[in-house]
Amino acid sequence: MDGDAIVWIVLLLSIVICDYLASYLYKNKKIPLWASAIGMALLIPVIVGSFVYLGVSYAKAFEPDNTREGIAFAGGFMALILALNAIIMFVIGVILNIYTFVKNKRE
Repeated sequence: MDGDAIVWIVLLLSIVICDYLASYLYKNKKIPLWASAIGMALLIPVIVGSFVYLGVSYAKAFEPDNTREGIAFAGGFMALILALNAIIMFVIGVILNIYTFVKNKRE
């Protein structure tokens, strides 16, 4: 499997799992959507850091001549996309909270 495919698989799985968990908790009225977005943003360094650590460990073990700068670029790309996802979810959560507040205030 090519390195690009691994990056996309990890990125898409991270987004799907985080977004599903956030929407599930929001629908069951456990955590507001904006709070889930903050939690998601706090998990970005953990997800990307573990991906980069595993990539560097793999490259050291199986490809000793590799300079391993590609894994750093992949980690930065993943961090940007996951942060953008968290920001979008935060904005949507704030808009939904304002909408429900105004709707409840009218009634």
